[in-house]
Amino acid sequence: MKIIRSIFAVFRSYDFRDKLLTGLAVAIFLAMIVKMIFFPYGLFGFGESNIYTEGIVAKNGVQNINPLFVDYNEADMEVSRLVFSGLMKYDPEIRAVVDDMAVLSINEDKTEYTFTMRDGLKWHDGTALTADDVYFTFHDVVKSEFFQNEILKTNFAGIEIEQIDEKTIKFKLENPNIFFVNNLTIGILPKHILENVDPYDLLQDEFNKMPVGSGPYMVTEPVEAFPDGRMQVTLSRSPYYYGEQSEIEFMRFIVYPTMDELIEHIDAVNGVVKITGDYILDFQNNDRFELFSYQLPQYIAVFMNMESKILKENKNVRLALQKAIDKEKLIEQFVDKIPVDTPLMELNQDEWVYQASTEQAQGALKESGFLYPEEDVNKQGIRYSEDGLGLELNMIVRLFEEGSTRYEETLEVIGFLQDAWENIGFSIQVEFLPQDEFKQRVMNRSYDLLFVGQNLGYNLDTYSYWHSTQASPMGLNLSNYKSFQVDSLIENIRALFDLEKRGEELRKLAEQISEDIPAVFLYRPIYYYASDGKVSGISMEGVVFPSDRFVNVINWMFER
Repeated sequence: MKIIRSIFAVFRSYDFRDKLLTGLAVAIFLAMIVKMIFFPYGLFGFGESNIYTEGIVAKNGVQNINPLFVDYNEADMEVSRLVFSGLMKYDPEIRAVVDDMAVLSINEDKTEYTFTMRDGLKWHDGTALTADDVYFTFHDVVKSEFFQNEILKTNFAGIEIEQIDEKTIKFKLENPNIFFVNNLTIGILPKHILENVDPYDLLQDEFNKMPVGSGPYMVTEPVEAFPDGRMQVTLSRSPYYYGEQSEIEFMRFIVYPTMDELIEHIDAVNGVVKITGDYILDFQNNDRFELFSYQLPQYIAVFMNMESKILKENKNVRLALQKAIDKEKLIEQFVDKIPVDTPLMELNQDEWVYQASTEQAQGALKESGFLYPEEDVNKQGIRYSEDGLGLELNMIVRLFEEGSTRYEETLEVIGFLQDAWENIGFSIQVEFLPQDEFKQRVMNRSYDLLFVGQNLGYNLDTYSYWHSTQASPMGLNLSNYKSFQVDSLIENIRALFDLEKRGEELRKLAEQISEDIPAVFLYRPIYYYASDGKVSGISMEGVVFPSDRFVNVINWMFER
């Protein structure tokens, strides 16, 4: 009490001007305290007319704002897309990769890709951006044996990189590859900041928390982490950006551990990306938001290990697994799924619809010599071959956090598959595995059946997914599928720049994969973006990744 009385005594001794200034300072201080406690993520519509706030769900928050590692984290990809630029960029409007920081020219043999950099390119710290940075990114980092992104490293294996001068760089391919240009959409890293960082240590470097990029927005403050698990990063419009400036001065991302927590704080955001499942109804019932649906080049499938004895030697067993699944009936249980029948996303899926048939599935098993034992008069058990081999298969599935949308959805789908297959005489042992153990089993190809999704991204090249050489621990040929005909078609498609001829070869490839049945392709998800209308011009048409919406951020305008 003595301290308080002393403070008031001092305050009374001030003249009017000092009292006014002191009172104002105290008011500002108290307002800051109130904001920190009650509105740590911003108060919608109050003093934030130049900020657009998006909500993202990512359990691990923002980890690495670095374009070479965004495959591992949804939030990282969203932020990195605005902070970094590449030689090329994907344009959703024309659904093609186009020039960005450089102009591309390709030689007649389609084996040399030469890039000429724009004039006046700068990093967010004002340093000039040149071909030195491009060479550093791809030659010194990506192609390093110690670089910790195997997929990206594989995409540049066998590529010769030559820096001609400060503005020109050349990539030389061993063979023509129409898909190679998609790899050049990756953001470039600043050599003057990272040249002394070992590629092996780059993933853990502090640069990833306060990066310096060359995109339309820059990181000016560290990522904020809050006690309840939420994280926040605010980006400022970059004065050094080489392209047109957006009207949106600040972009704020609030990252929530779960969608439930995001919805609980829905008044703090103007937009929400990648809404799925029953949460779609939450936004449909909220008059404040408008929903935009979109699809990505991805699918969910059950991959059959072609090295598994039963699956390798019996095509009819694989046919039975496929025919037993009524995909239309499966996706009726969800509001955000459409059927998929071929992994080639460039083709019209409607042309590849197959008819499910329990009768045909049972007939295929009977033809393969797998019959019910005579004592199993009700045919409710397992089928066996003449030499006593039972139709017993194990299937591995990634275990998601209990109670999450992915967890509930996976349980429902796996239950449907298991019932359908056991109904025709299979015994399916399902193993739900934590992420690390799941990845290890996938690398070791230690399974009969694998339930997993694949996202093709910009690179619709089927080489990584179905070529025989990729049936290895580091490859994405998850079925251990090996076919001379398929390998030949994939290699031909890579070298075809004529769209009509490539389309013909793609159809042949789809037919061969369909004939061999290395997997049961199930469905692809439908996603939604929700916007409250504060900004107009947002479009999800043609996106390959949700972050592709930022390519046209110059068209975004404040409405209120």
